[in-house]
Amino acid sequence: MAEKVFISYSHQDGPCAHGIARYLSRHGCDVWIDSQNLSLGDKWASDIETALQEADVVVGILSSSSLRRNEVLKEIGISLKRMKEEGPDSFRVFFVVIGQVHPSWFRNDESVAEIREHLSQYQYIQLSAYGEVTIDSMKKLLAAIKRKGIEESDRSLTAFSGRNDFINQNSVPEKAFDNLGNNIYYRVFPADLAPSAVYPFALDNQWLPEIFYDEKNTYAIEFEKSGFASDTVRDFLKGYRKRNFDLSFFQYKQVIVKLNTILYEPYFRDLLFSEGKEKDSFIDLLANGSIVILLSGKQMTPFLHRKGNDPEEQKAFEAWNRICEETSVYCIRENWSSAEDLHGKDFLRFCSNLAMDHDNNVLLAQAMRLDEKQLNSFLITLKTISMQAFCQTHMNGTQSQDKVDDYSRSVFYRNYIVKDRDEGGLDPVYTCLYDPMKPFHHELKRLIDIYYNSIFSNTLQCDGLLPDDVLPENCYLHSLYLDSGEKEVGIEELQYAFSEFFGNCEVLDEIEALGNNLYLEHWDLSRIVELRKQESWFEYVELLEMINRRSNFWKVDFNEIELLLQRLLKCFESRDERPKERDIACTFRVVVGSKVMDIVKTSKVSKVKEYGGSFADPSRIPLKVLFSVGDLTREDRSELIFLPVLLFNGRIDTSDGDGFFSKLKEFITKQCGFIPID
Repeated sequence: MAEKVFISYSHQDGPCAHGIARYLSRHGCDVWIDSQNLSLGDKWASDIETALQEADVVVGILSSSSLRRNEVLKEIGISLKRMKEEGPDSFRVFFVVIGQVHPSWFRNDESVAEIREHLSQYQYIQLSAYGEVTIDSMKKLLAAIKRKGIEESDRSLTAFSGRNDFINQNSVPEKAFDNLGNNIYYRVFPADLAPSAVYPFALDNQWLPEIFYDEKNTYAIEFEKSGFASDTVRDFLKGYRKRNFDLSFFQYKQVIVKLNTILYEPYFRDLLFSEGKEKDSFIDLLANGSIVILLSGKQMTPFLHRKGNDPEEQKAFEAWNRICEETSVYCIRENWSSAEDLHGKDFLRFCSNLAMDHDNNVLLAQAMRLDEKQLNSFLITLKTISMQAFCQTHMNGTQSQDKVDDYSRSVFYRNYIVKDRDEGGLDPVYTCLYDPMKPFHHELKRLIDIYYNSIFSNTLQCDGLLPDDVLPENCYLHSLYLDSGEKEVGIEELQYAFSEFFGNCEVLDEIEALGNNLYLEHWDLSRIVELRKQESWFEYVELLEMINRRSNFWKVDFNEIELLLQRLLKCFESRDERPKERDIACTFRVVVGSKVMDIVKTSKVSKVKEYGGSFADPSRIPLKVLFSVGDLTREDRSELIFLPVLLFNGRIDTSDGDGFFSKLKEFITKQCGFIPID
């Protein structure tokens, strides 16, 4: 007789549950699963309680999501009680765990404590953090179901003691040995990273904030004159990059940082040379896998065996090596077995194909505010770049991977952006001194920086952190590289979602309650480390992950944004009772083509601001919807913490892009009472 198997799961883990149900059903089990979309076995029960009583086996799918669902806890509680009463020879409960068991999954109540005790005593099936159903794991589950009884396990949850250890989401990282230092380091692959790993591209040594593209700004004038060699520019960028580095720790489990960034950026050098809480906190973040070091070239461990060219450089090397002697550091490379850096090949492919996408290039030029005469010249420039990269590929050959002289970003900068030589004797690419004789040097630099970092984050399969001053054209340029897929949304869905969200006045109270704790000026690394140890922070970042996963499917549920803000509040140990300096806002940014609408709501005003832009091919207009805390329309927003949550990234299902934008604005102003501003 076929075993009657009841599957208990959270609907957020639906794909995994359905995969398990199909496998067991195909291999002779009579499966009951609560889903209208799946019909398996004989319908041997019409409701959940009856099915639980009639089942021979219960398979509970455990994850950070399911252990917070009361209905799942109730089903598993009934099942564990029944197994105790009847004995494991007649009724059994098996658990399938998605990802690495983490202490924050277990709340302080009896139902969850009982599950934890069961996991520490009996074997369970473990899947990756993404919940992939593999043949091997299903064979083990099927064999356990077919056997009588249940095997004890030598596992113990006491090993999972670190509340902020994020590496090892899928498997134990491979160890790498340093022969000279006799140290052990951890080799990590992209699949081993947490789902919410981030590469903060604002830390890239060539990235410039928007303020440097304003010709009237003193920083832009200074940069035009001296480039990165200017002390004024360096001091500004030091603070700017620290803010973005700190910001990433509020929103992501792991941060990927280049080793060269740590060795050469002023902020990190100060950390290396300092003593006290800040440096200790930095070491803690390295040791528990919150910071993953990106190695490049022939480097296999983070330990440096070369000498610096100047005293400051050598001092940084020695300080870093002392950290490596005391701490095992997690390291990652695109291809650990090869010394080849793959960024160059991706960059060459991009440059080779640059001129082929005419429609996107027209949108790009319009987003850069180029007039019709400049547009033609800009398109010719892109064609020249494309042909140059294409010729280089064919001159060197594409099949011999170890001989291709890649078209690097440095070559691109020398050809199209910077002066041929720096009068001060420094590398012109390093100092980034613009050559006024090279057309579109500003525009091309912005384009390539964003593309380069997009290539980087896609190669490592991690998210990219948007800088805190990102503007509409950058938001659009970044999305040019990313594939928006076939997802579609209509104006009615978007109007419904906004009406649901803005109809809830409690959200504004939650935002206002954040107070001055929202601003990065009140935080340092030691305080951030303490915050990340809290169970409430882990719950918050897990919810961020879930919302980002939901953006792969357009399922309107803006109530999750309210829940996100409520969980953010729990992360702060105490409320700052000082007078509120600014009126905090929640902002929805809707990007259609290269046009942008910011929908901003504060406790005092509700406003809509439009940015210029246009559409190219009307049959495939991209649409992106982002949510953040902080008013994107304000001039002074450098100290705000932004919570960029991608709610949707696809396209609109109408050929009338302007009509879509106009209807949304009309709905927001007339139905929701927002005020349009210039």
